[in-house]
Amino acid sequence: MYSAVATGIFSVRNANRTTNGEIGRLPVAVGQTAGIVAESMRYNNIFSNTIKKAANVCKEVAESDKVFKGITKAVNFAKNNVNPLIVCSSGLNVLLADDKQSAIISESGNLSAMFLCEAMMKKHLDKIFAKLPINPKWLPVVKGITFVIGSIGASTIGQKIGKILAEKLKTANEKAQLEQQQAAIQNNTQIFEPKSVAYKA
Repeated sequence: MYSAVATGIFSVRNANRTTNGEIGRLPVAVGQTAGIVAESMRYNNIFSNTIKKAANVCKEVAESDKVFKGITKAVNFAKNNVNPLIVCSSGLNVLLADDKQSAIISESGNLSAMFLCEAMMKKHLDKIFAKLPINPKWLPVVKGITFVIGSIGASTIGQKIGKILAEKLKTANEKAQLEQQQAAIQNNTQIFEPKSVAYKA
């Protein structure tokens, strides 16, 4: 996990999107929340020790209950596959959209920009922060918030660019269809137009 703070913010955001009808974000939110829990267990404090005890209880229940064991496996899968689940969520948005062509272009712009920006941040942010006079206690928070802002900003810009391209493509397609219809009408008119016949006296 690159940043527990960023993952926590994303988890809340995706949970909110789920409650607003974007059901494809539910497994993403579950996976991110499970990731935060797993990350917190690495530390040695009252909070992490409580989580460890709860996790051990869940493990014991899972060993004796098939349903609970299945749920645990599903949560672990979501935790380890957050990005693929985000892609699946966008795919679901495309399937549910009325204009699928426009949806797939805007969603592609959204994901491409987001993943590209996140990859760049994971590669360079630590080096940049190492040169800045940031208190080590606040570094994880600053790092997480910066990552969230960069990711959301990139995805928003990518989606807007995708929507602009989709709108231009839609306009071009409608124009081409209109021209084809006008050409067909003109051809039909020429076919049925009566020809004048000249008679010699």
